[in-house]
Amino acid sequence: MSVGGMLAGRVRSVRREMSNPLYRNAYALMLNTVVNSGFGLLYWIFAARTYTPDDVGRGSALVNLMMLISVLTTLNFGQALIRFLPTAGNDSARLVRLAYAVSAGLGTVASAGVMIYLNLVHSPGDPLWVSPGFALWFVISTAAWSIFNLQDQVFTGLRSAMWVALENGVYGVVKLMLLVAVSFTSVSDGVFTSWSAPVLALLVPFTLLIARRLVPRHAAESAAEPGAGAPATSTLRRYMAGDYVGQVFNQATSSFLPVLILQLLGPEQSAYLLPAQTVFIAMNMLSVAITSSLVVEGARDPARAHLLARAILRRIAVIVLPAAVLVALAAPLLLLLYGRAYSENGSLLLQLLMISMIPRVVVTLWMTRSRLANRTGPLAVQQLVHAVVVLGGTVLFSPSLGLAAVGWSWLAAELLLAVFLAPIVVRWLRGTHPVPDRPSVPADPGAGEVTEVIGRVEDSTGPAGPADDGTDPTRRIPRIRD
Repeated sequence: MSVGGMLAGRVRSVRREMSNPLYRNAYALMLNTVVNSGFGLLYWIFAARTYTPDDVGRGSALVNLMMLISVLTTLNFGQALIRFLPTAGNDSARLVRLAYAVSAGLGTVASAGVMIYLNLVHSPGDPLWVSPGFALWFVISTAAWSIFNLQDQVFTGLRSAMWVALENGVYGVVKLMLLVAVSFTSVSDGVFTSWSAPVLALLVPFTLLIARRLVPRHAAESAAEPGAGAPATSTLRRYMAGDYVGQVFNQATSSFLPVLILQLLGPEQSAYLLPAQTVFIAMNMLSVAITSSLVVEGARDPARAHLLARAILRRIAVIVLPAAVLVALAAPLLLLLYGRAYSENGSLLLQLLMISMIPRVVVTLWMTRSRLANRTGPLAVQQLVHAVVVLGGTVLFSPSLGLAAVGWSWLAAELLLAVFLAPIVVRWLRGTHPVPDRPSVPADPGAGEVTEVIGRVEDSTGPAGPADDGTDPTRRIPRIRD
């Protein structure tokens, strides 16, 4: 075969792959992870070279405080959008507005309370004191950040994940440019300002895109699906409750780990933990991104969810796992970028964390199946077990193993969970333990919907009409091609 013929065949293969929404959205979300990680790294490098260490330290603390408040007050609504928005039909717009209202409202109240505390308890000159003007800006920024983050899940649930990568790519560029520009002005808290101001600017166009184009089109496409509509209030509450508790355990593990190492081994070893943990989180997000697409498509077609899972597993096997192996092999050289001490003290930890990505695949697929079955209570238990093994193992073995105790404990937690959950995952992949299909539409169209909650949020976009884009509302996703 000629080179031209080979290239043409490859182009056809890529076009066929990208025409499938399962793969298209998965690759878009993986691209978004790479974009976010890259711009995040550049941002803090530029910040360190542009601002004083005190300014960087205060800015980093305020940014992380804003993100922590947002995580705790969105109630993990984002995962609920990924699960239920694909089949929400004509309730799509109301479900999105409910998520916005709850998250922004709780974020406003919580951030206002924190700002009042910092203003009253700390005195001017203290690193954590905030002026009334900055406090107001922080509250507005937190509410905007909550909606901005939710839009990633909205785009994903609407099967338009390419907008996620575009939105965050534009945000990364603008944020970086503003960071440098603000450094030449007299604006105080330039790090936090450069981080939050672009959010407010980008919120308007992307919110309009969702409300006026993507949601109406999605509602028209999904309204004819069997069982289309928002979930029952009790279902939504149970789903979010279990998922939220699990998210709290997950955050406790990742956020508390540096503090624990600081107490057990000292500040120097805590510093060596940071690069390895950052790389591992970025790699883990690749798996989360690709399985988020599986949740969306599996929600639309539960009977074929196991077939979609097999296809996604093959993509993980040829993309994520080889990348993890490559990072493990290159760990000493990669950490050498931070300094020789980081390479000598953190290489084994990073290698163990990368090896844990292999059993993590089983756990991730089990989590995906649990979400599709609306069983988030077991997710909370799984996250609790993981936190206990990781934190407990670190405490027990750090005196003898040092920083490597974190890696061995993490690997042990993933292996333990994988062994326990593997039979369920295998039966699911074989089709002998399927996800329950969506229920049919109830006789009373208003019964079982969250209309008593979301109906209070005014429908500012108007009723959704048919999408005049040539799509067939009854079309199922294409046959999976290997």
